Amino acid sequence: MSVKVISERVSYKAEPGALQLIILGRIERWKETLLAAWLLLWTVCGIIAIREFVLNPEREMRMVLFVFLFFWGYYLWRVGKVWLYRRGGNELIRIAGEELTLKRSIYTYGKAKTYYIPNIEKFEAIVLIKKSFAYTYENAWWVLGGEKLGFEYQGRHVKFAMQLTDAEAAAVYALLKPALAKVAKMKR
Repeated sequence: MSVKVISERVSYKAEPGALQLIILGRIERWKETLLAAWLLLWTVCGIIAIREFVLNPEREMRMVLFVFLFFWGYYLWRVGKVWLYRRGGNELIRIAGEELTLKRSIYTYGKAKTYYIPNIEKFEAIVLIKKSFAYTYENAWWVLGGEKLGFEYQGRHVKFAMQLTDAEAAAVYALLKPALAKVAKMKR
């Protein structure tokens, strides 16, 4: 079968007994450029702080710089990961046989997690109040998050399908729900 497109970021391929969706992590070019500029400036600030940490003999100042560098490193890692995901990341959702596979990858690197479909419970769309802080933060283009679909699996809540529009989330849900129900029904 050929690849069908839901939107610019979401496509799928349906075959007998298998369904595969790809959600791209791409954003508009100006947002990507702004994120790269922020990452570059953050790196420069860290280099300056490291230089001061190494050269400054005062114990109190070194302690302050050490704490700052700890937080700086954490946010450098977070924003670097977002930048890489926005340049070449995607989410793969595959239903084949009795398994649902979810993989969030950056340039093909990522760990696939497999779930046995008959053990999946409460597959549903995740709805946040549009005027809430959580909705605004989760759907911001400078963070990874904003999952729109989720399910219960052996006592854990699994979320996926990051930062889709409401229309994209509805289309993906409409594709996955019957496919999951069909496999679960066959096992009963």
